[in-house]
Amino acid sequence: MIQNNFGQDVEFLKKYVETIVLTNGQGGQVAVVPDYQGRTMTCTANNDLGNSYGWINYDLIASGQRDPVVNLYGGEDRFWISPEGGQFSLFFDPGDPMDLAHWRTPALIDTEPFDVVAQDESSVAFQKRGQMTNYSRFTFDMQFDRKVMVPDPASAAARFSINLDGLRAVAHESHNRLTNVGDQDWKPETGLIGIWVLCMNAPSPRATVVIPYQTGSDAERGPIVNADYFGKLGADRLQVDDSRGLIYFLGDGLFRSKLGLQLGRVKSTMGSWDPVRQALSIVDFNLPAEAPTGYTNNLWEIQDNPFAGDVINSYNDGPNETGGMLGPFFELETISPALALKPGEGYTHLHRTLRLEGDPDALNRAAETVFGVSLKEIETKFGESAGNHE
Repeated sequence: MIQNNFGQDVEFLKKYVETIVLTNGQGGQVAVVPDYQGRTMTCTANNDLGNSYGWINYDLIASGQRDPVVNLYGGEDRFWISPEGGQFSLFFDPGDPMDLAHWRTPALIDTEPFDVVAQDESSVAFQKRGQMTNYSRFTFDMQFDRKVMVPDPASAAARFSINLDGLRAVAHESHNRLTNVGDQDWKPETGLIGIWVLCMNAPSPRATVVIPYQTGSDAERGPIVNADYFGKLGADRLQVDDSRGLIYFLGDGLFRSKLGLQLGRVKSTMGSWDPVRQALSIVDFNLPAEAPTGYTNNLWEIQDNPFAGDVINSYNDGPNETGGMLGPFFELETISPALALKPGEGYTHLHRTLRLEGDPDALNRAAETVFGVSLKEIETKFGESAGNHE
């Protein structure tokens, strides 16, 4: 699969939409689009000629068309709101069946631009006010405040005790604040919402998502992973190593699949290794010690436990029941707790991405430091038969 470099991607984006390029002053650059809800579209660790890491939907952007269902422009840090399914869903109209034919994305997080309110060389801040009505007909009056920042890569790597000798790195983070600007309390009985940030990545044949988890018994912590969103997955796509507390998930963009971890199992870090591009990616977020209101449940059904949802997800795209597909891409996703906010109250969800490339030994040391496993072992999880399905 041929990928554009960062400079080519920025040139493409600027042909069709305003694009803000942020820099860390050390070769790291990030492209951000206000019209796409202030999303970070892509980044590089090595100036304009370097790898471009975010998945970009070139055909959709170039078409100038807007889809009434969803406009997946791409982006490696895009702002969404949960829940997607259930009696408090924001993605289905009241009374509609919860299936792909009736699913649609609220315009506020799909087609409406965010306003730039501040900007400098390494950061840009956005704001947006609007309303969303859920499946149970409760209307949320809300304000989004989003700030995208490009920190010094050494300080970002230091969070994981990674030494950058021999490595090129770029880090970016988004601070996403949601405020209740209405006159009604947000209550569980009428539905709660969460902040949802998704990192979209270009797939490759053996790209592997690596997710650390809290070990322990199911009775103590609950099931290790929920991976049957679209049907059960075999060992050619999902593996669990309980001795190390690691989940491996194939990100080849060829088979529609998804997994999630709940609060009893989740840690604040996840990532991926792409042996084709020789790129190690790390995502982390502000995981709260407690979540009294739980997490919104995104399953497409009326739910017995609408606040027993996932804290993190990973999605691998592939053909759906219509025969089409959204990407292809794979995602690393983080979600805030369900937000029971009174008028004037807000909550900030922090989502951070670190991309590493360079010397193979240095990359391997970084993987062992963060995930406790070598890159060679990660590569053995899904071999030549990876992704085969009858």
